[in-house]
Amino acid sequence: MDRNKSRIIGALMLIIAILFVGFSLFNPQASFPFNITVTYFIYAIYLSIMVYLLIKGFKKKEDK
Repeated sequence: MDRNKSRIIGALMLIIAILFVGFSLFNPQASFPFNITVTYFIYAIYLSIMVYLLIKGFKKKEDK
């Protein structure tokens, strides 16, 4: 995956995360049907992938 695609996908994931947090704050009655530990694990995976793609997308290309 090239840098431009990584940047676009990472930015889209960031926008989706922001929208999700906004929705969650205004709808506290909504919840997931599984354990809170599973929920935190999913959040951690999502955040890790998003950060990786953003770093990969904005990292300068190293000359060899």
